[in-house]
Amino acid sequence: MLRINDVYSNQGSTYRILSLLPEQVVWIEIDRTSSLPELVLIKDLVSLIEEGVCYITDDPHQSLLLQTPKDGSKAQLKRDENYELIKPIVSHPLYYLPEERANFINEIVDSKRSTKQTLYRLLRRYWQKGQVPNALLPNYKNSGAKGKKRIAKDKELGRPRLYKEGVTAVINEDVERLFSITINKYLLNDSKHTVVYAYRKFKTMYRSLNPDVKEEDFPSIWQFKYFYDKNFTSVQKLKARYNKISYNKDVRQLSSTVNTQVLGPGSRYEIDATIADIYLVSDSDRQSIVGRPVIYFVTDVFSRMVAGFYIGFENPSYATSIQALEMAVADKQSYCKNNGINITADDWPCIGLPDAILADRGELLGHQIETLEKSFSVRVENTPPYRGDLKPIV
Repeated sequence: MLRINDVYSNQGSTYRILSLLPEQVVWIEIDRTSSLPELVLIKDLVSLIEEGVCYITDDPHQSLLLQTPKDGSKAQLKRDENYELIKPIVSHPLYYLPEERANFINEIVDSKRSTKQTLYRLLRRYWQKGQVPNALLPNYKNSGAKGKKRIAKDKELGRPRLYKEGVTAVINEDVERLFSITINKYLLNDSKHTVVYAYRKFKTMYRSLNPDVKEEDFPSIWQFKYFYDKNFTSVQKLKARYNKISYNKDVRQLSSTVNTQVLGPGSRYEIDATIADIYLVSDSDRQSIVGRPVIYFVTDVFSRMVAGFYIGFENPSYATSIQALEMAVADKQSYCKNNGINITADDWPCIGLPDAILADRGELLGHQIETLEKSFSVRVENTPPYRGDLKPIV
């Protein structure tokens, strides 16, 4: 059964049914800019549907039914004004006849309420977009030439000044060139200068090149900031203002966590050494400082559990790291029992070799560790230089 406002695809064109007459259908082509209502016999349309040439399809303007402009807004006032203009035409029962439609249009044009081109444009929008008043809403989203650069000529762009005397300067190619020189020299490097400092340097340069220009007519700091923010993204600014090592370690965007690369407990151990912030004294002479101890920790990435450790006075080396790894794979019940502590297997369930060990290009970077890899199939990984953030758990 045919219904008003249903949309049909017919031989590559899309039509909307506007009215149902006893033996005919009034419809209009949606996509053509010069289309007007047409009459088609119902029996001919039914034949096309039965042949599979014409079929119902989705309404491309269905979203207009959900739009609700704010009361008193400019969009609502414009919509109501447009609808009142064409209401006598679209509400007439014979609107589909060209001669009847022309009489109303000529009457409106003669009263100088609108032009013929505007009326036809509004009528097509109303019929093609679903015969609802919202079809006449202005397309403000298409305004503004998005993505295109605006070029200032004799008048400045943007809002006028409210609190400061003078007229906002016109930002032409010469001023933009000076902006670029200043930004590249003072902001896009690791000197950490502020925007205010860079703007002062720009004013000095601008005053030297334009001594006759008054102070109040200089390009403002807001224009300088706008140019800076418009032409350089946040990522570009951060990369330029930090050296590569600091950016990768402290500033760069994080895309995942360390847990995304492990399957469960024992998938990866992290090992690292640090010099403790304490001084140890001799047992025999409490006045004698023997030094600061070196502490090794081996942690499980998935569970965050300390699998093993080693404390000694030796410098970080392969020999000391192996002692920490030996404890990490040992049975903790036996280890604690040797030190006078009784625990169960559930208290410290860390025993056996992991799938991988992550170090930092130090003591585990050499041929000695190859025995662990070849004999026990333990994968030894090393982080790049200055990338402690890749080994965050330990």
